[in-house]
Amino acid sequence: MPPDAASARGTTLRAIELKGRMMLVSILRLHTVDAAELDAALGARMAEAPELMRDMPVVADLEGLGPVPVPDLLVALEHVRRHGFKLIGIHQGATATEPLAEASGLPLLVLGGKSASEAPAPRAKPAEAAPPEAAAPVPAVHTPTRVVNQPVRSGQQIYARGGDLIVTGAVSAGAEVLADGHIHVYGTLRGRALAGVRGLVSAHIFCRRLDAELVSIGGHYRIAEDIVDGERGENRLVTLSGETIHITEI
Repeated sequence: MPPDAASARGTTLRAIELKGRMMLVSILRLHTVDAAELDAALGARMAEAPELMRDMPVVADLEGLGPVPVPDLLVALEHVRRHGFKLIGIHQGATATEPLAEASGLPLLVLGGKSASEAPAPRAKPAEAAPPEAAAPVPAVHTPTRVVNQPVRSGQQIYARGGDLIVTGAVSAGAEVLADGHIHVYGTLRGRALAGVRGLVSAHIFCRRLDAELVSIGGHYRIAEDIVDGERGENRLVTLSGETIHITEI
């Protein structure tokens, strides 16, 4: 390539940068396309944490549905959108069909954990680019912990953006506390506590006494009906292992 052409190409490419990065995205598995069942389930799920779930990007996992006509799948996806979720892709596993992707305008995605035989054939590997120059270290930004020195009452919502949340009192039933980091409740947790809401799966929830309506870490949930009596009580720690929420005594 002539020097002038190479220089012009380099100038043009500086306007954009193509990078690979891991992203945490919630997976919404559909087990039915029945409109009434979907509306009830989606409405109930959104009601658990509306401020967190509204406009949440999700991938619709349709693999468990089996063979379903494309028009029925399109209607089901529209129900998901109508309830406030933002669809960014669809997954169908071995039953993946291009017509659904074309009709919905959503890309077909392969979720992690599949065998090589289930994944689509890889595209030709592009030529390796020269390794980029090491970037200058960026100083860490300290985000103060948010401290709430009063009880969080029913109907209130407290969010610690970018850091941890400490509540020195109780969290009442019908109240909601959220944090991008850890949550500490030095009173009784009766409402909802959602830690690591931006995908921090190593976040913890600590509470003096647990009797919660919902606990969540990194987008994984357990509601009151799923918390057994033996897990409720004083000095509790909530953690996430894989996709399972664990509640233990401290």
